[in-house]
Amino acid sequence: MQIFLSSYWLHRSYFACFPKVQCAKRCAKLQQMIPSRLAPLALLGYVLLRGCDASVLKWLQERGAATLLRTAGGEDPISFGNVFFFSNLATGLVVLLLDRRRLQHQLPQLVLRDRSLLCLRSALGSLIGPICYFLVLQRLTVISQTLLFTLILPVTALLAHLLLREPLPKRFGFSFALLPLGLLITRNVDPSLSSAAPWSGLDPVGLALGFLSVLAFSASGVLNRVVVVKGWGAGLTIGLTNLLAALVFGTITLVFFGPEQFLHLHWWWLLGLLLVYTACINLGGELLLLMSYRGLGAITVALWGNAGIFVSLVSAYLLLGEALNARTLMGALLILAALLMAGAKPVSNPEVA
Repeated sequence: MQIFLSSYWLHRSYFACFPKVQCAKRCAKLQQMIPSRLAPLALLGYVLLRGCDASVLKWLQERGAATLLRTAGGEDPISFGNVFFFSNLATGLVVLLLDRRRLQHQLPQLVLRDRSLLCLRSALGSLIGPICYFLVLQRLTVISQTLLFTLILPVTALLAHLLLREPLPKRFGFSFALLPLGLLITRNVDPSLSSAAPWSGLDPVGLALGFLSVLAFSASGVLNRVVVVKGWGAGLTIGLTNLLAALVFGTITLVFFGPEQFLHLHWWWLLGLLLVYTACINLGGELLLLMSYRGLGAITVALWGNAGIFVSLVSAYLLLGEALNARTLMGALLILAALLMAGAKPVSNPEVA
């Protein structure tokens, strides 16, 4: 869930869009075990993993649909419920174990306002955003979804400016204008058709869900900037909130989809979900991001993290057979230029959703 400058939600990732600076600092013990010279390789691995996020999830969705067709329709074991139940559960447990002492100290000190802030942040960044992200992948191609979700960065900056009075980066207006231009260029529309509009051929429900997910992740990013000044540890801000999200997703799965969502899982689905998607992409991406901050600056990680756009396009082409033409690459280059210009000057308290 949820994202190309951060995790999840650049899913979440995505899937996400400012670096987890404070998370890296709070995991000091883990970082001390990691040589700083490995940071560039870690950043490369992070970009590759997070760039493949949407393509892997889309592949699992399509594989499940093909299985249902071959079996004349049966119970569909694939839903956002069990996908994000397993991913949140694994991520939450690992981070909670790494920062359990700080969590035990900080949790009793939370007042009602702090708990409400954490709940709202989790609802936006761990529930609404990821659910819409999953549903968008069912209706749009990975390439369309990837380019659409590049709006998270400027929308987050605008919300932070409106709500927190944070200054916008230099040339933000120009870079913000380049983003829709890049999105329009990637749309390969036949002008001879009467309905040849830039949005023709796109599922309107998928677009609406995409914009809702972008707004949810962006609002979560703004709340993260409020959370960061609290000095809370990763066990509280990531571990506990992910476990609560896993509980909610598990409940949603049982109530709306039934226990068959867990009982009828195929071995390839469990292997792909638990090993490839959850362990490699989610947990691996988190750990590689921490390793990147060990020897590289926040701005360096943020800017180079944008390369995940091209990884996502190439992975969609190789894994899913989606069309990758010159128009798409030109639009992606324009979008990348806009993101680099928007992130050229750091903003105060950068933090990832």
